[in-house]
Amino acid sequence: MFIPIIFLVIIIINYVQSQTELILPPLPYEYNALEPILSEHLMRLHHDKHHQAYTTKANAALKSMFTDETSNNELKDLAKQPIEVILTHLQNLPEKYRLTLRNNGGGYINHKLFFSMLRKPTATATENKPTGPLFEAIENSFGSFDKFKDMFTTSSINLFGSGWIWLFIDAQTKQLSINFTVNQDNPIMFDKDHVVLLGIDLWEHAYYPVYENRRNEYVDNFWRIINWPLVESLYTQGTTKRHDL
Repeated sequence: MFIPIIFLVIIIINYVQSQTELILPPLPYEYNALEPILSEHLMRLHHDKHHQAYTTKANAALKSMFTDETSNNELKDLAKQPIEVILTHLQNLPEKYRLTLRNNGGGYINHKLFFSMLRKPTATATENKPTGPLFEAIENSFGSFDKFKDMFTTSSINLFGSGWIWLFIDAQTKQLSINFTVNQDNPIMFDKDHVVLLGIDLWEHAYYPVYENRRNEYVDNFWRIINWPLVESLYTQGTTKRHDL
């Protein structure tokens, strides 16, 4: 059975199957491709250890929920849905699965998006900018690309603890918005129709092996490795599928 999906965090896939097991996707580039911004050592830890751990723990919870004798047919059917769908129904999950899937299912899709939107670094951040309709939308929403960049950077540096800063299309206002989530939460957990475009991982495991406590350097260098063509495709497909945007 195939289920149409509108959630843009999985744009790199053209279809989504019913599933009872999440697959850790390989990096779309070599482990050393992001050096010197992110080292090969860091990327191996981040992808092979952390992303794998989220995948393994989410799979264990999904399997348990599906095979649990106390689970009704509705819950078992939900356990077979794409993780993006499951995370929009957290309130329907039994408490013993809710937090595990929120943290680890969220960690799975957040990292799947994050790794796909990175690319070989440009020499400077000014060389790496979006183009076309996305650039125009950013300028219209924030006044200029530089103002958007400053707002996103400031929010990232000042976020307390572990979490993410996101650029997304707000389902209610229909405007581009910058906001944060804590831990491994994602904007679709709060509104399934939010269209996620860009996110920066601000957990220490995402930067500490290279930058230690210098988060500001990590954030500044992040602008050199954003895969803007991927972000632009998220925006284009999001606005195409969402005719109200």
